[in-house]
Amino acid sequence: MRKTYITKTPDQAGAFLVSTRAISENGGNIVRVNYNKAVDANALFMEVDATEEEHRRIAARLEEIKYLTDDPGMRQIILIELRLPDKPGTLLPTLEVINDHHINISYINSQENGTPYQNFKMGLVVEDSTEIKELIDELSKICEVRVLDYDGSDHLLDSTVFYVTFANEMRELLDLSQNETNAVLTYASQVMATLDELDDSPEEAFANIRSFARFMANHTGEGFGAKVTTRKLASNLKLHCIEPPCGSNVYILEHYEALLFVDSGFGYFEPEMDELLDELFGNFSARRKSVVVTNPDIDNCGLLHLFDTIYLCRNAYRNFELESQGKPSFRERNALNAPYIALSKIISRYNPPILSRCAVIGKRETDDPLETIGALRFGNWLFEVIEGAGGHVRGETVIVCHELKLLFMGDLFVNVAGLTEHQREFEELQPSLMANVDANPALAAQCRAQLLADFPGYTICPGRGPIIG
Repeated sequence: MRKTYITKTPDQAGAFLVSTRAISENGGNIVRVNYNKAVDANALFMEVDATEEEHRRIAARLEEIKYLTDDPGMRQIILIELRLPDKPGTLLPTLEVINDHHINISYINSQENGTPYQNFKMGLVVEDSTEIKELIDELSKICEVRVLDYDGSDHLLDSTVFYVTFANEMRELLDLSQNETNAVLTYASQVMATLDELDDSPEEAFANIRSFARFMANHTGEGFGAKVTTRKLASNLKLHCIEPPCGSNVYILEHYEALLFVDSGFGYFEPEMDELLDELFGNFSARRKSVVVTNPDIDNCGLLHLFDTIYLCRNAYRNFELESQGKPSFRERNALNAPYIALSKIISRYNPPILSRCAVIGKRETDDPLETIGALRFGNWLFEVIEGAGGHVRGETVIVCHELKLLFMGDLFVNVAGLTEHQREFEELQPSLMANVDANPALAAQCRAQLLADFPGYTICPGRGPIIG
């Protein structure tokens, strides 16, 4: 176990030798020393690793030679690094926060390095783990904070360092702003608190979130690699299917200049989707375009802000309405899922839809697993709109065109057999980010089976994976 000894050392030759001998002769190993003569010519901080009995003997010996000035069991020193813009006054807010918490700085060092930033290393004397946790949380909301050294046996500090380090990784990997990083800190601390309550290790949970973020970052630009297929449904009607490396399929019905989308995919891939859609349709932004939402999950709805009209059921609209009011969405009502979903929104650059552009098709009136709530017309074709009972998620919607024998099943059906290697990798990751991908797996399976039975021989457009039929 480690303890920090705050000694009052005489300002004379050999003084450090005396205290070192007192520690080593009693079995202690000095793992860190802090001393700054300009601040205090006598104060020497020594962090020592030893057994409980050895610490008792060390304390007694230091007290005997009148070097010990404090209870060694109450304090430790942590070493942090603040990354601040190399501009006048940027250090001041951090020092004010440290002062507000009455934390003593035992060491500080910085030097310009030819970049727009300076790294300030500080040794902080810690008497209360709760106080230093709050301090690190506050500093992290001002700038990037790295905890370089601390007593890993202190669980509260260990947890704080864990999620602060995670937030810094997300900042660098995804190029997050300070506000976005602050949000990551908030939700990461909630994940940590949830795991603590469940007595679960954080390693796997945070590793899965990191994998999600890296997966997104690795599939931008040339790594996007979406699969695009096109088929002619009628003389003046085409169906395009875009299968991104992760997230929902994006379907586009093209009738002359008009476009009707089914889902929009992750917001993270907006630049890649803009480029791809321009290649498919010319000046995409100038086109008349609408979208139908099969469910209000973030991987289906990340780009809804690009559309003139958003068709959706009443329950899906209610989900987005709750978000706009700062209330938990349907998925986030599950307390275990909520912080993971909030982190996923940041990582995936989720943009909620503009509510004024939403057009509600209808709402459920019964408790049936599947219920027709209305219809949409696109060109010469009528599409029946069916809402499920919430097996996958509340607001799940299926779109059917009987004339074309075309069935858009959304995430009630995933063509697992047709997934690419990258898509399968992401599919395997998703369940670990939430308690269940399906809110009610049994109900989702019932709805899926009923749809396949009711529409035999129809071309199936799954939520993910290639078209069947």
